[in-house]
Amino acid sequence: MDVFQSSRRTFAIAGVALASLALPVVVAAESIPAGTTITGVLQTPLDSGKANVGDGVSIAVTRPYPDGDSSYANATIRGHVATVVAAGQGRKPEIDLAFDTIVLSNGASAPISGHVLNVEEKKKSSIVTQAAGAGVGMIVGNILGKAVHTNMGGLVGATGGFLYANNRKQNFTVAANSTITLQTDAQVPRPQARY
Repeated sequence: MDVFQSSRRTFAIAGVALASLALPVVVAAESIPAGTTITGVLQTPLDSGKANVGDGVSIAVTRPYPDGDSSYANATIRGHVATVVAAGQGRKPEIDLAFDTIVLSNGASAPISGHVLNVEEKKKSSIVTQAAGAGVGMIVGNILGKAVHTNMGGLVGATGGFLYANNRKQNFTVAANSTITLQTDAQVPRPQARY
């Protein structure tokens, strides 16, 4: 009997040792390093013609998660519009975002800062604007050309109208559910639950 008990103990100890080796140890990263790329889906639509500084922005974090850490599944990055420039004559539209907080699905949060690397945007077509500018310019040019007794007024007006319309920049929109990629500017501490 002693041989059997001794064998059982040996097998039990070996089994526990093997089982502990087979279990993966998952250790959550203590922080997200600076320079980490985070991909997400924009939950708040943006329009350079309608946005205001301070407007809230929300991004749902998607795979690949920071450092492969699945605790970032269903996390949300919250931020706001930091600067906005609407399109105008010779002025390109612009929206700059500031990121404030990353919130995990369990409510834990941490401050985050970063900048946009890539975003899907939809620019409005300028063909109609250019054609309308050329047409209006041609009419005005014809009227002025007849007043100064020249047949070149229409051509000069059409060219001027086209150039004016071509220089008039168009606002852009970024629809909700657009993919956005950002990069962290500084180390992001591990989100902590608030009590």
